Amino acid sequence: MERFTEALSSMDVRYIYVIAGIAVVLVILYLIWVMFLKKRMGPPAEEIKNAEMALSEAKQKEADLYAQDEYKRAEDSLATATHLLGAKEYRKAKKALDEASAQARQASKAVEGNKAKMKAEAERMLSDFNRQIDELKIKAAKPETDTPTNVPREVQEMVGKWEIMKMRIPDLIQRGKIREAHDELKTIEGVLNNAQRQDVIAQPGADK
Repeated sequence: MERFTEALSSMDVRYIYVIAGIAVVLVILYLIWVMFLKKRMGPPAEEIKNAEMALSEAKQKEADLYAQDEYKRAEDSLATATHLLGAKEYRKAKKALDEASAQARQASKAVEGNKAKMKAEAERMLSDFNRQIDELKIKAAKPETDTPTNVPREVQEMVGKWEIMKMRIPDLIQRGKIREAHDELKTIEGVLNNAQRQDVIAQPGADK
């Protein structure tokens, strides 16, 4: 111990300052690496994979059809993350990837509930349209014919095809193609609303 003390005391103080200075510089460089460089290393590949898998699973559950808003937000978040990765904005990209995964999972969860609501609405519209088109035939047809004459052409065409459509739509619903049936009925709703605006079809409850 005495020899070590003697050796230490015999060292030039300048050498001690040099060693201490080197140590301080190394510590500062390490802190800079931790604070700045490490943040720019990019998110783990696992996070990118998780986000992509979450969107893939959501699409398999038809979230792109029955939870469109949630699915679109997830797609947008993944696209944003891809853009940020290209710009080497890794912290922001990680946040966008987390959001994409959460939004995709939310879309998957929303599918069954939204599908049930859409099916119920489609069945209600189908029933309503059967009644409205029957009223249209009675009110607008020539005597002894089923062809409406005083309505827009698009309404005439729809009435002419309705017997096929009213069988096709329940078939779509039965086969689980709820979105397709719903969209067709929404198109018909627009046509009938146009006819109502022209006072061709009596508004529900108007004769009560």
